[in-house]
Amino acid sequence: MNFLEIISAHVRWKQRLLDYIADSGEKLDPALVGTDDHCKLGKWIYGEGQAYAELPHFEKVRTEHAQFHKHAAAVVIFVNLGDHATAQQVLNGEYAKVSNNLKREILVLAQEVGAQAKP
Repeated sequence: MNFLEIISAHVRWKQRLLDYIADSGEKLDPALVGTDDHCKLGKWIYGEGQAYAELPHFEKVRTEHAQFHKHAAAVVIFVNLGDHATAQQVLNGEYAKVSNNLKREILVLAQEVGAQAKP
């Protein structure tokens, strides 16, 4: 698992959501955006990542990742309702907070996974 690629993919979501708020023409389904097991990290968490479930930060990553998708979906819902101001507030508020927490937790988990993999 390349954790830096995972962080980068999640960072790109902010720009994607900013573009969505600005009416980029992309159509996003909040049900799909809100699902935390379809992206690469989610597939890892619920798949091969289960081998690391006992590590201290695994559950923190799982929880923050689920919250990340929940708040991303909220942005999409507000845009779809035409409430761009609230979408922007969510993006700059809870979404940003959870996104930053997720990045930190992924980095710590990456260190834990790396330490466990060494003999």
